[in-house]
Amino acid sequence: MKKLGKFLIVAGCAAMACAALAGCGSDPVDYKGGYKYTSKYGDYGVNVTVTVEGDKITKVVCDPDTDTMHNITPTWKEDPEKGQLGHDKTVAALPDYLKKFEGMKVADVKALNVSKDDNGQPNTDEAGDASQGALLLTGATQTSGRIILAVQDALKDVK
Repeated sequence: MKKLGKFLIVAGCAAMACAALAGCGSDPVDYKGGYKYTSKYGDYGVNVTVTVEGDKITKVVCDPDTDTMHNITPTWKEDPEKGQLGHDKTVAALPDYLKKFEGMKVADVKALNVSKDDNGQPNTDEAGDASQGALLLTGATQTSGRIILAVQDALKDVK
């Protein structure tokens, strides 16, 4: 009977230790953010939901365009000579592009610098492209700039 009592005490301690360790991890939390500006072509922007677990991003989802703003111009045509993806190829590239955020530390994304003009439109010059680093969507630099800025907005309250 003494052995059974000792076994139950040890088993109980082990169960409490496992429960304590499981509680040390952080549950995923969703943060919402957005970025919007007006250009000579209309209102542009994007709203996102960013899932964070601990200090890392686990998922980014872009909301669909709205009646009041769009992220990707619906009439934007592909132009290989100018290196522009156009609407359809940019939409097709978004799922893989958004996966680039997964596993990144919140602090690293917050530290990115997206250059913008006076209206808030992300620049497509070389300096702006370089600041976006691996999160640049080549051929859709303004789209990627808007998304990065929206993700940063979502992360503003994450410590």
